[in-house]
Amino acid sequence: MFDTTKDLGPKGTLTDPRLWSRVRVAPLPVSRMKHEFPQTLAYQLDLPVFEARELIEEYRRFLYLSAITDAQRVAPEAVRKAWAMHAHSPDYSAFCAGALGKQLGLDDGTRKFGANAAYRRTLQSYVREFGTTPPPAIWPPAISPRIPRWLTAHAAVLGVTGLVAWGRGEPLILAAGLGLSLVIYGLDVYAAHMSGERRGLGAAVSDDLDYFLVDTKNR
Repeated sequence: MFDTTKDLGPKGTLTDPRLWSRVRVAPLPVSRMKHEFPQTLAYQLDLPVFEARELIEEYRRFLYLSAITDAQRVAPEAVRKAWAMHAHSPDYSAFCAGALGKQLGLDDGTRKFGANAAYRRTLQSYVREFGTTPPPAIWPPAISPRIPRWLTAHAAVLGVTGLVAWGRGEPLILAAGLGLSLVIYGLDVYAAHMSGERRGLGAAVSDDLDYFLVDTKNR
């Protein structure tokens, strides 16, 4: 487990030490049963509490790396799960304003073009800022960009109708294929919206975030 009180060492050169000081100590949400964020995260992700604490430390480091630049930062899957839980809490916006100095929206960078390159830059920034290699159990050396579910069906429909249209010399077949692919995409977006999937990984962590996150108004 990382010791946040430890000096960074000769290789670590923080761009903004004051920012890191704020991020490393900024409070995280507690549950309605008064469980601290590490305990809640451990329960939701089925992890030992000490592993949840390590994950939270890496999450704080990711937040810092994201706050010091406007460049795209990509979080590994484990870090993004902690981020998703925090981002759906009532006081996340206040946390961003107070600790980060800007709003940081929950972002699945693995779905964007150039995700691997952005992830490598994130790892490089980690080493440059903290003077140590990120733990591979949380930060793998590479990521697998996730392809939207509709893209495969979209490509298949256009490919088949394109070949048929070319073979028969009837461009209207290709137009029909394009229309069908758009319908598939529209239905997928609608279904995802209705099921709440667009809330991100936080939805998978808990179907009722208010169950374990305390509203700041009631603290």
